[in-house]
Amino acid sequence: MNASPHTIDPVERKAADWVMRHRQGQLSARELEAFQRWLAADPLHAAAVERANRAWQATAQLKQRPGYVKPQRPPRSAWLRMPVVGGSAVAALALGCWMLLAPPFWVQALNSDYHTGFGEVRQITLADGSQVQLGSHSLLSLAYDDQTRRVRLSQGEAIFTPAPMNETERRPFTVQAPGADITARGTRYLVGVGKDREGWVGVLQHRVEVNLTQHGRDEAAGSALLEQGNSLHFSPRTGLVPLNTSPEELASWQEGRLVFQRESLADAAARINRYRPGLVLVKGEALRNARVSAVMRLDNLDDALKHLVAQVHGRMIDLPGLTLIY
Repeated sequence: MNASPHTIDPVERKAADWVMRHRQGQLSARELEAFQRWLAADPLHAAAVERANRAWQATAQLKQRPGYVKPQRPPRSAWLRMPVVGGSAVAALALGCWMLLAPPFWVQALNSDYHTGFGEVRQITLADGSQVQLGSHSLLSLAYDDQTRRVRLSQGEAIFTPAPMNETERRPFTVQAPGADITARGTRYLVGVGKDREGWVGVLQHRVEVNLTQHGRDEAAGSALLEQGNSLHFSPRTGLVPLNTSPEELASWQEGRLVFQRESLADAAARINRYRPGLVLVKGEALRNARVSAVMRLDNLDDALKHLVAQVHGRMIDLPGLTLIY
């Protein structure tokens, strides 16, 4: 039996459903991850999403034209209203559980001593005279006691200039990041926090001591004394790995720019995500590993992102809260 000429391809139907729900803000965090997995599963999926997104934009433009009349929705019957109460209760319970298990940034910000929004850089002077330059979308908490001057960087990145130890100040200065403790040795240094207890350290002056914090037997252990001009990546999976990116390049955000020197597009996207609302997602192993070089202004990341995509001859789809490069 031949298919009807009006039959919609299942991939096109699925893409249209994803785009509609995403643009209407109906995707939960778990559903957004499922959307990203679906996009990565087949190049046809990304192409279908691009077509669905263009159709959505065309519809939005049509609605703005004079003379457009919004169709009236039929009134709901009373029996249709009844389950909404139960549904709302379930939704509220789910939201409460999600906020406890994976609290959003603004909830974490309420429990931190200092925080910054996207694109914001904040200069902080601590009680002992130590200086902190807190980068974009970052969270910092203080945990000073009689033995240690400890600060916790739970998200984002910061440049630390600790007040030096002397006869009156004998406590070491330590930055606690998820996955590592970084202790100053008379120094100025940068610490950044990524996902899954990964991060990076760069030494701008003198040296620091980096110690991995283990949460399980299978996690890597290690420590390193990092000298001025060097940087490293820390991870419970790979341990301590030297970085080719210089500390000055890692800290370029303090001057209102991001510098990329032959970095993978995946790493560049991860850095951009810290300074731009929404998520930049790179699909495909070859594209993720493609090397890019650029100097990007933090106040013009949207245009700069297009130049990165052009470098690797890729394509880009913009959705609310998500930019897909494929």
